[in-house]
Amino acid sequence: MSEYPWNRRFGESLGKVVLVYPNTGMDVFGINVGLPLSCLYLGTVLEKAGYEVEILDERITRTFEEDVARSIRDRKPLLVGISSMTGTQIKGGLHAAKAVRKVDPEIPIVWGGVHPTLCPESTLKDELCDIMVKGEGEITIVELADCIRTGGDLAEVAGIGFKDGGRRRFTAYRPMIENLDVIPRPNYDLIRMERYFTASPSTNEAQLQVVTSRGCPYDCEFCYNLKFNERRFRYHSAERVVSDIVYVAEKFGISALFIEDDYFFGHPGRVEEICDRLIEKQLNLLIQVPCRIDYLYRRTPEMLHKLYRAGFRELWIGIESGSEKRLKEIMKRNTLDQVREVNRLMSESDVYVKYGFMAGFPNEEREETLETVDFMFELLSENPNAGVTPVMIYTPYPGTTLYDKARLAHGAVFPDTLEGWSRFHFAVNNNYFLSPQQKKFVSKINTISKFFERRGFERYANNRFKPVLMALYSVYYRYLRLRLRLKFFGFMPEIPLIRLAERAYLFLFHRTRLSQVKKGSGSYSTG
Repeated sequence: MSEYPWNRRFGESLGKVVLVYPNTGMDVFGINVGLPLSCLYLGTVLEKAGYEVEILDERITRTFEEDVARSIRDRKPLLVGISSMTGTQIKGGLHAAKAVRKVDPEIPIVWGGVHPTLCPESTLKDELCDIMVKGEGEITIVELADCIRTGGDLAEVAGIGFKDGGRRRFTAYRPMIENLDVIPRPNYDLIRMERYFTASPSTNEAQLQVVTSRGCPYDCEFCYNLKFNERRFRYHSAERVVSDIVYVAEKFGISALFIEDDYFFGHPGRVEEICDRLIEKQLNLLIQVPCRIDYLYRRTPEMLHKLYRAGFRELWIGIESGSEKRLKEIMKRNTLDQVREVNRLMSESDVYVKYGFMAGFPNEEREETLETVDFMFELLSENPNAGVTPVMIYTPYPGTTLYDKARLAHGAVFPDTLEGWSRFHFAVNNNYFLSPQQKKFVSKINTISKFFERRGFERYANNRFKPVLMALYSVYYRYLRLRLRLKFFGFMPEIPLIRLAERAYLFLFHRTRLSQVKKGSGSYSTG
């Protein structure tokens, strides 16, 4: 497999590359600050190709600008790569880019990840972007580093956009990697692993993340995968998946894992083989994994039992809406009755099921939003092992079918700058295609739904103030249920107070927990 650049032979270091993982705006250390997987995968192939790699993670340091300055002064990098999703993480990326420019304006700043792929033009036109990478970057990042190192022609590097004088130029399409097994296992020595243990939602055990596949074959109208992964499902072999799981579990002494796939269950035969291999290994792991209702609905009781025996005892399932009509419109391809049946089956097991919901779709009115709320409580009441996420605010991400519908059919106007897109996020309501009343109502539901599930709230209250916080929760929950029964949402003075308290608490909680680990910068280098 010598055709892949990470398999080549090299002598001395070819140069340094810095990779940045920006703040996401939702970071709570020890709860949801997981591995910077995009940087890990790129850093691993760069290192294998002969480059020194340093990963700077803005989420785990209080001295990020100093870290950037120190890294550049230690050894000037060939480029600085910034990975970003659409939304708040762009803000962190811009902060990182400004820090680089401040120290050395000549260093090329390269943006990659979901957002630059979906919005290449508006990304590249930003003064804080010199080059952007479109699609997955393992091959591209090595070829790009080679090109910059040797003074080559950027036009010959497939899968990028760059500035040529006053013009923006985009190169040839980079095909996706078909066989994911050729991609090396992440080199976890590139980062300080003690900073990336998150908490299992059902047991609070320390867990780490692994990736076993990319993409999803479904066509949900709100999902970025339609464009980013071209509605394709590619995967590691069952043998590779189990090897990676065993490696992480044994190397870091953990008993809980989160499979951070878009859709792990895209190949049922692979899933069964993974289960068989895990059962044979007798690892006794708790595995958390995203799933779909239709997969569970079609499985036999024997297969569901096999999943449990293999360790898949935490399932995250996107239901999205409590409206049958809405599910059809967004091409979710399952029904509420199927959800009810699966919920009933799961209630007879020890599997913790976390259901996800959204509100604020185009043409959505208050009655539909309340249908979603009612359905959430129905699922919770019928299954003691069920949980629900807060009701996320639907966000029309670029590249999705609903984005085009919102723009063309509803006159929605979207940003054309990185700064503008940094304000688009599923916790912020930018849906001006809703009536002012509905927009405000959806935002209220987003806020109060954080109290719908006790276990979900308790996860963020795991500190010395827990007795007080849970007492306040119990009082507000009873008050909240009365509001919901009466459907009275006109006067809610608690909303701004909750939002203010949440921001302050999560900020302090994150900073406090971060300060409890060994002091040091948020970077690690292979040099």
